[in-house]
Amino acid sequence: MTSTARRLDALVAQHDALAPWVGEFHRDALIDLLAQQLGSPAVLDDWQSRGDTRGRAFPRTPLLHIVSGNTPHAAFQSVFRGLLVGAHNRVKLPSAGLPEFERWVDGLPTELSELIEVRHDLPDTWLDSAAAVIFGNAATIETFRHLLPPDMPRIEHGPKLSVAVIFEADEMAARLVATDVLAHEQRGCLSVQAIYVDGGECAAIEFAGQLASVLEDARRQAPRDETLTLSESGAIANARELARFRESNGDAIRLWESAGDTAWTIIFDADPTLSPGPLNGFVTVHPLPATDRLRDALGGEIAHLSTAAIHPFDDSFADRLEPLMIPRVCPLGHSQQPPLFWHHDGRLPLADLVFWRDRA
Repeated sequence: MTSTARRLDALVAQHDALAPWVGEFHRDALIDLLAQQLGSPAVLDDWQSRGDTRGRAFPRTPLLHIVSGNTPHAAFQSVFRGLLVGAHNRVKLPSAGLPEFERWVDGLPTELSELIEVRHDLPDTWLDSAAAVIFGNAATIETFRHLLPPDMPRIEHGPKLSVAVIFEADEMAARLVATDVLAHEQRGCLSVQAIYVDGGECAAIEFAGQLASVLEDARRQAPRDETLTLSESGAIANARELARFRESNGDAIRLWESAGDTAWTIIFDADPTLSPGPLNGFVTVHPLPATDRLRDALGGEIAHLSTAAIHPFDDSFADRLEPLMIPRVCPLGHSQQPPLFWHHDGRLPLADLVFWRDRA
């Protein structure tokens, strides 16, 4: 196994290729990350004093990464962390592949390429020999709960959803939230599915109208890469019809939609209850409840919140969301670009990838 120092050098040399997917980083920042989550980078190479004993961290290896096709970010960050701790990484890609990730792997130097295997199928030998399995798709999690031995460590990430919170509803907010809604067709855990606007119902309705214009322009300039399945299109059509039905029955509902297709949909709903939507450019807009009512008003789905993207980004605004205990709060427009250094789902990701041994 290569030393931590050599792996750090090799990863830093990959900065330009990795930064779009894992965010900005440099050598000292990676050293700090290891120190914060493992106590010291040195524990991966040798025994280190810890109180009245000596400890050393060993990577869980080989790591098996079951990667979804929702967004490349998750694959890059998961494997980056595995490389950082010195694990051998076996990556099961989605059947359609993940071109950005595969191109990166193909160009890696020996120090890193010898620590990665990539396949589109999943051989039994990979399952039988894995030291830990990392996955995030809901269907995948359910499948592997039955396939894996009960004592095998499983690092599960998902399913989650994310929201935007607008404290100042200006034109910039509409452009930024469109970025967080349309990226990856909302198929990632960090995709914004609901928007909460401070200032009451009138402010939320006005913002929804602004956003409709922005989404129309955005879809005209950058249409969907792929045609939706009948099931996906049907889910959007059904949600639109339900909104029209509720509006006709007196509920405080407003609908904005793309003409002749399902390119984008906005529903204003005075009820602040958080509910996942059919994705693919579908978003709900709600008035933001008072801070002391947030937990009750948003309902049970807050247990699955991953990120709140807020505008403007300011600690005083972020503090107003504290009752929700959201794992990550970030600036609007950045919900789907988490930094390598975030606590994924509120956990220490590197700590999940190692086991400890002690010597008196």
